[in-house]
Amino acid sequence: MKVLFVTFEFGEHVLGGLGRVINGLTQELRHHLVVDVYHIYFDPKIMSISAKVYRCDKNNYGKLVAKFPIRYSTSLIRQVKHERYDLIQFFSIHWIIGNIINNVNKELPDVKIVYSIHSLIKYEKGIRLNPDSFFKCEQKLIESASSIHVLNKTSFDYLKSSYGKICVQKPVTIIPNGVNSDDFYDDNAQFRKKIKGKLKDQVFVVSCMSRWAHGKGLEYFIEAAEILLKKGRRVQFILGGRKWISWEMKWYSYMWKIDKAAKRINDDIIILDWLNSAQRNTLFSLSDVFIMPSELEYFPYSILEPAAAGVPIISSDIPCVREMLADKECLYFQPGNSSELAEKIELLMDNTDLGWKFAERAKKRVVRECDWKNIANQYVDMYQLVTDSTDKQVVKLV
Repeated sequence: MKVLFVTFEFGEHVLGGLGRVINGLTQELRHHLVVDVYHIYFDPKIMSISAKVYRCDKNNYGKLVAKFPIRYSTSLIRQVKHERYDLIQFFSIHWIIGNIINNVNKELPDVKIVYSIHSLIKYEKGIRLNPDSFFKCEQKLIESASSIHVLNKTSFDYLKSSYGKICVQKPVTIIPNGVNSDDFYDDNAQFRKKIKGKLKDQVFVVSCMSRWAHGKGLEYFIEAAEILLKKGRRVQFILGGRKWISWEMKWYSYMWKIDKAAKRINDDIIILDWLNSAQRNTLFSLSDVFIMPSELEYFPYSILEPAAAGVPIISSDIPCVREMLADKECLYFQPGNSSELAEKIELLMDNTDLGWKFAERAKKRVVRECDWKNIANQYVDMYQLVTDSTDKQVVKLV
């Protein structure tokens, strides 16, 4: 079987959790089938949207097999016709994807399409500020898909509430995101030295790593920090994930808001930009607890990765995280309630053994249920379903 992934993220081009998915999935799927990655990117040398095709199979991983510096949409059509893929899989919403799917529908009406939903623009309205063009692209993708993939029961509920009339006509498969527990051993010595130089002696370290965007709840993380510092608690905070560009509207205003709020606590908070994998691992090893304060998520790597690394977690009480971790695997607070978040941090400060017991249970769960090898097998089953038949709805709960 040959599958074509269409994505903005691959290899070193990781813009968020979706990049983790593409990299982890291609590493494992190549042992079962041939995966080509149609990687779309902006090439500043020619000031144009361009694309490269990478092959992932038993003998290769990430081998460059084609370049398309211009006409990314029509080039994809030529690539599909030449390679005769069994299906195309889309992962994200963007006006560029909208142009591609329009061309696919026109030129390749019989091709099988899997749409892997990692966010729902229609459901997010009022929480995340997505461009209007994203709504049209999302509806077109859902209408065009031969099959739909969602990450959990929560995401399936969001899909039904947003596109109930359309999704009942499609096969729907539920497969979670994955993680490789061996990915958390690499360390960045220079980064470790830099961070330790800013940490006080014998201080409790509270970290959060998230893309800075509306709905991520980073303001509540900072408010909780202020509450604890006013009480005189010996604690320091680390907030990573700041990026200087994003696809949401008014992303810059949110970044400015969080930067301004962080200045209120000066040296007691360390602000970090986007981290690579080794830096992420180093941050995990330096942290006493990780916070996930989002108001809306689907299957967040900001929970999955610290859990797999064995770090205690405090999360906003949202449905998708409840599906991932039980009460004795994670501490929860009500979304937006910074006072309750501060209380939960204090609870772990005063009962450190409790946090590490929770972390041990969480690690066992995610390693067991979200191992990429098992996840890849579920994708292969889904692909087989799509290529064999798409005449009825199939919901697979995991």
